[in-house]
Parts: sequence; C-alpha cells; structure tokens
Amino acid sequence: MPHESLMMLAKTNRWSELERQWLSVVESSEADTAPLMSVVDLVVKAGKSQLADTMSWAWLTTMKESRAPEEVLDFGRQLLVHLTDGEELREEILALYRQAHPDQQDLDRWVARSGLKSGKSVRRAVRYLDSGLRLEEGRFLIHRTEDRAAQIVRLDLDADEARIKTVRGVETMDIDRLIDEYDVADDNDFRVLEQLRPDLIAALLTDDPAALVSGIIRWNGNRMDRDVLKMMLVPRYLPAAGWADWWTKLRGAVKKSPNLRIEGRSPMFVVFDEAGTTPEKELWAAVRKAQSPREWLELIEAYLRGCKSHKSAPDASVLNKVQSSLVAAVDRFLNHKEPALAFATALVIERLAGEGLPVSTDVHGRALKMLQESSDPVSIVALLSDARLWPLATACVEQALPDGWPRLFAELILSAPVAQCETLARKVEDAGQGALLVDIAERALADPGRHTDALIWLWRGSGLKQPPSLPPLPEMLGMILGLVGPSRMSSGKAAGQSINEMRAKVRAGLAHKDYEQFRRVLDGLDDGMAMAIRRMLERAEGLGIAVQQDMSDILRARFAHLYLRPKVAPWDDESVLYFTERGLRVKQNELDELVNVKMRENAKAIGEAAAHGDLSENSEYKFALEERDLLRARVAKLNHEVSLAKVLEPPDMPTEHVGIGHRVRLRSTAGGQEFILTILGVGDGDLNRHVYSYQTPVARGILGRKTGDAVTVSVEGVEGDYRVEGFEPAI
Repeated sequence: MPHESLMMLAKTNRWSELERQWLSVVESSEADTAPLMSVVDLVVKAGKSQLADTMSWAWLTTMKESRAPEEVLDFGRQLLVHLTDGEELREEILALYRQAHPDQQDLDRWVARSGLKSGKSVRRAVRYLDSGLRLEEGRFLIHRTEDRAAQIVRLDLDADEARIKTVRGVETMDIDRLIDEYDVADDNDFRVLEQLRPDLIAALLTDDPAALVSGIIRWNGNRMDRDVLKMMLVPRYLPAAGWADWWTKLRGAVKKSPNLRIEGRSPMFVVFDEAGTTPEKELWAAVRKAQSPREWLELIEAYLRGCKSHKSAPDASVLNKVQSSLVAAVDRFLNHKEPALAFATALVIERLAGEGLPVSTDVHGRALKMLQESSDPVSIVALLSDARLWPLATACVEQALPDGWPRLFAELILSAPVAQCETLARKVEDAGQGALLVDIAERALADPGRHTDALIWLWRGSGLKQPPSLPPLPEMLGMILGLVGPSRMSSGKAAGQSINEMRAKVRAGLAHKDYEQFRRVLDGLDDGMAMAIRRMLERAEGLGIAVQQDMSDILRARFAHLYLRPKVAPWDDESVLYFTERGLRVKQNELDELVNVKMRENAKAIGEAAAHGDLSENSEYKFALEERDLLRARVAKLNHEVSLAKVLEPPDMPTEHVGIGHRVRLRSTAGGQEFILTILGVGDGDLNRHVYSYQTPVARGILGRKTGDAVTVSVEGVEGDYRVEGFEPAI
C-alpha cells in the first residue's frame, strides 16, 4: 500500500525521499485521505513542521484540481491542524468558502463576524463560519454541553439577536453566544425528535426507519450496539412484540442507505458513515481491512450478490484490485510458512473464476503445487473454515494426488462440513476403500465435540452401499443432546470450534428434513425412555428456543399423557408473578429509568471514553463497558419479571382460603395475642407495616389455609403456633 511505504520513510527519517514520493501518491485519484493524514501526523510529531506544511499545501492544491469545492473545503478543515497559521492560509480558506457557498448572500457578514480576516484563530473562525452559515429561522440546535434541543424562532443579524425555543420556553440571546453554546443539528436528530417533535417518531418508525436510526446513531458516536438501540426504542416507542419485524424492516432500509451499514454478529452494530459510500468503495475498504480468506470470500460474494440484485455489472477495475491484493496475500502467507491460509486464499481467487470473472494468474496450479509439496496435505485442507471452498479443495486433492486421495478423503470427513461428508464418503466407497470409513465413524463417535459435522452426518443416515455400524438412534440422540445441555455441562465439550459453532451444527442436524430422524427415534419408544428424552430436551438450553420447542411439541404429540399434571396453586405457578398496581408501577418506572436515562448516559460515556484512544489502557472505557453489562443484566431481569406480571384484582382473590392480596388475622395459641399481617405481590414487602410478599416463607406458611386452621410461622423473628382467626381483601 502507498501509505505504508510513506510511513516507513517517515519512521526512518528519510525526509527527502518522502517528499519526492508524496506528490506522486497524492496526485492519484484513488488516494485515501485517512491513511495519508496519518503520514502528515507522523511528520509533525517528528518536529518537521515546515515539511508537513509543504506536503499539506501540495495535497490541498492537487485536491482543488480534481474535487468539488465542498469536498475540498471539508478536506481543508482536516488539514488545519497541520498547516501553519498565516495570511496565506486565511486567504485560501476564505477562497474555499466562496467557492463552496456561491449563493450565500450574507457570507461577507459572517466572515467579518468570524474574525477570519481580523486575526482570530483560524480554527475558531472556521468553526464560527461553519455554524453561522447554517443558521436560519426554523433550524434545530443542540446545546454543546447538555443534550438540550432548541429551534431558532427568529434570527436578526442586524440586531445581533436570536430567539430560540426549547422545552423550557423561549429565550433571546446574542448570536455569538448562540454559536458558542449550540451546534446545528439535523432535523431527525433523536434529541430534537424527543424534545421538540415527538409526534414524528411514530411516523419515522413506520415510514423511514433509516432516517430515525441515523438521527439516533449520529449523536452516539456514529456507532451503536443493536441491543442498546432496542433498549432506547422498546417499549417506549415500539412494543416488544414488534421489535423483530421492525429490525428486519430496518435491515432492508440499511441496504438501500449510502450512509448506514450493519457490522458484526454478536454483538451487532449499526454504523453511520457521514461521507457515504458505494458498494465498490465498501468492498475495497473491507478487503484491505480483512485478514482471512473466509472474510475475503464473504465480502466478494456479498458484493456479487448485490450486483445481481440491483441488476448491475460488477466493476472489473475493483475486482482486479481485489485479485491483485489476494495474490499478494498468497505470497505473504507462503513466506510466513502458513500454507493452509495460502491455499484457502488461492481457492477464493479460483472461486472468482467460477463466477465467470477474469483471473490473471494460475492460482489453480499454485494450489495443486502446495498440496503436492506438503508432507501433510490433510492439514492444509482440514483448516478450511468456509464450506463454500470445500468442493474446490477436494477437486484439487483428487487432481494433485491421484494415487493417495481415497485415504485423504476418508481422513477429511472428520474435518469437512456436514454437507461435504457424504460426497467424500461415497467417493471413498466408489474407489473400493469403504473399509476406511469404519475407523472414521468410530473416531467421530468417540469425540463428538471435535467431530460434530461427522457425527451429524452419521445421525442423518448415509446413502452408502455398506454404511458403518452405528449405535441405536436413541443412544445417538442422547449423545447429540449432551452437546447442547446446560452450559456448565456442555461448554467443555467443544474442541477445535467454539461452543456456539458446535450448538449451531447440532440445531441444524436435528432439524434436518423436519426432524426426520428424531421422529424415527420416537417410533416404538417406551414411556420411560420418552420421559428421559423429555428431561434431556428441557435441559438442552443450547438448542435454542425454536428447535427446543419444536422437538418438545413432537414428543408431546406422541406421548401426551406424560405432560398431564395436577393444577397448582397460584403462588406455586412459576409462569406468573403477582403484583399490586403500585408494585408493578415501581418495576416499570425502574425499567424506564434504566432504558431511557441510564443506558443512554452509559452509551454516551462509552463513546466519549473510546474517543480517548488506546482502549487496552483506557480505564474509563473498561468501567463504562462493565457498567453497560450490569445495566443490561438488570434490564433483562426486569423485562422478564414484567413479562410474567399479573396485577392483583379483587375478583382474583379466593373466599374459601387465604390467598394473595389478603389481610390475615392470627392469634397465638400460647398467649392469645392477635397479630395482623398482609400478603401482597412481588416487591411489596414492608416489615414495619407487617406486609409480606407472597414469595416469603411467612406468607407461604399461611397461603391456602382456612379460618380455624393452625399454622406455625415466624412472626417478627420468633417462630410460634397460631390459629387463623379470619381474612379479608387488602386491595
């Protein structure tokens, strides 16, 4: 990369050579601003301010010849920190403003007010100008130190007066103060919407989710965790049940937005890019950032899918750049003695050719040579992490090693994706080497956490003429469910893969063909074994909700009598939590405070701490992340409690025995003293008033009892025998 060679020249103090190469690099239309700016930074830090001046002016001059005035002005602002203040710089900045704002009638007045021509700091003058030129009646603002939104009601340059409206009312101030205290905000800035235009939020949620999310993310560091976004919107603006559909709608809108993109998987982030981008720019930037063949393949195929969906031809020039970059990566991996990565990268290039795209190098020949020269070709192929490359890889093995490929194919079954296992096994059997598969099956069954794909292939059933001998299906099912049991029992079973990868393979394997093999297991099963499978399913938390529920429903349909159970008392029903109206309101208020205040403050703190740089040594950033985790855990607990909530109503209270919501009179059988206590909902306990939550031991000892019944409970810390004298509704 050009900037890398420039950085090396700067680090080695080769200033003359750096200056000579600099001009040729910045004259390139493809020169990237950010990496080249870091070169200028390095020159400044080395104390070469005059050289940095020369380089920056040369760059700015080149930009003026090939870029739009607005783009050059924006670029000039970035260079301000590197250029020496002076008359020449001031005239240049002023000229850029005139070119970028040719129709601004008050430009000269704003220039005069800014101090750009009268000796004020260039940086301060530029900020003043940028803000002032955007001011107009109706424009929205955000306070620079508070998240307070405002709208300009009246702006009078002649009177040097501005009148603004906020949630606090109307305020009048001079224009200098307005610019010092406020920044111009977009109409869809979420702070503006919440404080001044709340009626628009519902409309944007439905009609333009991308605009709404852009307004949220831009004031949160241009990047936001999907979960944080959810907490901001649910349940205040969007019901929890509607989140999944809305997120799907947002993802569709993001694909059409030049400024938004979604990154990561867990966690997943929504990112706002101010400059916007094109699919080609995104591809090239992402390819240069990526480090693995799997990432490169995913990026290239995503780009090609996008071209097909938009019915546009792929850009040959960017694909040629990508190919050249990957060829260089092959050489780099080989030089670093990483043949598996080199081989995988060569296959990525070959897959490009499979898409009908031109390939300018003999990557297939290089891939064959890698296998032929390796003392362990199985290890080269086995490390392929992407199933899409396996057909190409096995074809290379068969071609490169015509005499030994059956043995290699058998060995590769233990590492291959499940969809490739059957192909490899049939090839081995057709070559007359089926006996090799017996040992492969034994090894897969002996270490299922390492060879999960091979285990799932065996579970599904092969189409071999002479399949290897396997345990009974119920036994294999128990082995598979053991991989996705409680975390404390299954997390250590994954080997050579993550626990999440292993669980995903199990889920897909069990659900294959509408749970065909699982249904077969249930045929002829006795009640005892069916109950054992029920218990295993209930504990198989790694199956995920959908698969776990599907399999439980199938089992229930076959063995309905195993699910019959006696009716339980309300206080024993774990699917309901009882609250008074006040108790539930307290929970909801706490949840609202966490989601709409604490989480927002925390998200802002994370962004501010991250902006300090060097996250590995940033204690503020680490503290903010820890606080985020605690907040998320509390929000999750409250959401769960609220989701199970049932408000106590007088009609719900029994009349024949003590129930939740009753005031109970007890009389000591020893001394005759009367004691009155009240049994209410979750979180309602108040020992000073003798109010107990129905979940407490005292309440549980009385619930269900009738007048005249004897009870033994601990009252005020002293256990004693009492008689129930009576009870009445307390709400």
